[in-house]
Amino acid sequence: MSIDFSLPYGDSFINARVPAGNVSYVLEKREVNGIENEAEAIISSLRSPISCPPLIECIRKNDRVVVLVTDNTRACPEDRMLPPILAELEKKVPSENITIIIALGLHPPLDRETMKKKLGDNIVEKYRVLNHDINDCVYIGTTSRGTPIEINRQVIEADFRISTGLIEPHFFAGFSGGRKIIAPGVFSVRSAYKNHGYDMISHPLARTGNLKGNPVHEDMIEQARTAGLDFIVNVLLNRRGEITHIVAGDFIKAHEKGCEIESKVAGVKVDRRVDISITTNSGAPLDLDLYQTVKGMETASHVTRDGGIIITCSACNTGVGPDEFLEMHRSAQSADEVLQKTCTGEPSGVQWQNQILAHIQQRNDIYLISELEDDIVRDMMMTPFRTVEEALEQAFQVLGRDATIAVIPEGPMVLPILEG
Repeated sequence: MSIDFSLPYGDSFINARVPAGNVSYVLEKREVNGIENEAEAIISSLRSPISCPPLIECIRKNDRVVVLVTDNTRACPEDRMLPPILAELEKKVPSENITIIIALGLHPPLDRETMKKKLGDNIVEKYRVLNHDINDCVYIGTTSRGTPIEINRQVIEADFRISTGLIEPHFFAGFSGGRKIIAPGVFSVRSAYKNHGYDMISHPLARTGNLKGNPVHEDMIEQARTAGLDFIVNVLLNRRGEITHIVAGDFIKAHEKGCEIESKVAGVKVDRRVDISITTNSGAPLDLDLYQTVKGMETASHVTRDGGIIITCSACNTGVGPDEFLEMHRSAQSADEVLQKTCTGEPSGVQWQNQILAHIQQRNDIYLISELEDDIVRDMMMTPFRTVEEALEQAFQVLGRDATIAVIPEGPMVLPILEG
């Protein structure tokens, strides 16, 4: 007897038939209904924010306002969020005083058509919309951990800074949203190499679902505070992409409230690790490349025993991601060698992602179902397969027919809590 699972894969789904007797558990976040009238709820949150005055009272007439938004690797629904936010801002400032900046971090810039798909045609036509430029950052200080705070010039020169964001588990910052719109959203490469450095990423408290004592998170807070992030509007989503909760106001207090809610929604207790995990990167937009797909693999690694196998379904229809991500793995002979490269010498490329991936690969083999060429998958020290069933058959040959299985349909959207 088998169980059929429909797993998010790009803009569609992929089927996985799994022997029922082998399935130990299925990890899924709690389903929450969407808000009935999203625009009204957003306006209400702007007028009754957390730990700060209403938005309209926070800005002055003729302020130069920067609105920071997420890029196309995030499912944050800016096309639905921005109209009520901008309407509220325009009660105090003219539209020509508003600049929207896409917080790319170190991701590639969006072209105009991608901007329209992300933000909405009307927004891109009416407002000044810019990609974050890592080459136009200004130094404004240094954090207590020694990170140079180098932030987008337009952000620093604005009179008021407001951001959108999506709160979900994040594999080393604890949760996304809040302060992350500044760091890494609009910081520099130098800032990245310190905040995402080997020691920070390898810290035992820099992990999914944890903010307390997390050095990456605390360092990001310092950067966002110094940069003057004035107001946030962050949302939580259900699997249908509907907004379930909105937290707005002070960038620390509102974000913490959102993370508290997300912990209860996404947190799933498990009492044991399994031999095999079958996971995804939650489909589009997050599974657009292999670089982002490390997030789903990292979630699965928490519930997969040492020596176990992670089967990952991720479309990767735009490729591997940054060239440096591929080259660092391709140039090494083992996961140990990758980690050696990331902890010695000058930082390079996007080594934090190689570091996290190699750490997983020290403990688990990864089988990948994707649109990538087989040679590239092997260069990344993974084994390519066309279907979940083929990958599972190979895993059974390695680990035995009685191997236990966990299925994680939404990949990094779930927060596994391993008891004991």
